[in-house]
Amino acid sequence: MRGLALSIVGLLLVLMLAAGGPRTGDAAPRSPAGGLLESTGADPHLVGWWTLDETSGTTAKDGSGKGRNGKLLGGLTFEKDGVEGRRGRALKLDGGRESQVRIEGYKGVTGTGPRTVAVWMQTERARGQLLSWGKDDGGKMFILGFIRAGVGVTPKGGYLYTLDKVHDGKWHHVVAVVEKAELPNLHDDVKLYKDGEIAVIDDIGLLDLWPLETGDEQDVTIGSGYEGLIDDVRIYDRALSAEEVKALFEGKAAKKQP
Repeated sequence: MRGLALSIVGLLLVLMLAAGGPRTGDAAPRSPAGGLLESTGADPHLVGWWTLDETSGTTAKDGSGKGRNGKLLGGLTFEKDGVEGRRGRALKLDGGRESQVRIEGYKGVTGTGPRTVAVWMQTERARGQLLSWGKDDGGKMFILGFIRAGVGVTPKGGYLYTLDKVHDGKWHHVVAVVEKAELPNLHDDVKLYKDGEIAVIDDIGLLDLWPLETGDEQDVTIGSGYEGLIDDVRIYDRALSAEEVKALFEGKAAKKQP
């Protein structure tokens, strides 16, 4: 009887362990667009992520896992120019064209490929670029930055920018999404978001002279000519949905890695 009781206890322990352990074949949670949510690791379509949380040195580490670290130029250092940010730390830029972060060797999303770029920013000056790369030719650049008093996208020929202003000294989350298309253009295939919501577009700047066919000559740069704070800069090689942009703004779908 004692041996039978021990056998039953052993069987129960095995069943309990099996029930509580991970089941093979369980799928990881996915975003509405099909990419892995960053809460489970890193979205494979997140191709560049610069949190700017460093406290020393001149290297901005890439949190995407792709190894695309940035280099602070123009005399910038994290000891001198790192400040409290929207999420963790941020980088303070002085508006000089040489004061920037360059991702040496990384050319961004090129050609007509879909993409999403996202930046947290705080400034009182409507000038400068937040993020840029490409070729210095019509339709071949991809620039997210200030256009007149709004913020938006230009491929160096045509431009699309927001009616709402963001140079009010407050933190704002700015996102540009390029949808998949054979020849994407600003009017039909580009969306701008401000603080998690689709932005109202300034009709004056809605010109569509060139399709977006981004070149591959210039490295990705952050903050050229921009004066203010910048934080949590991201590039995806897919178009995020409106729900994902909202989640990114709220910090629900993407958190900084330790």
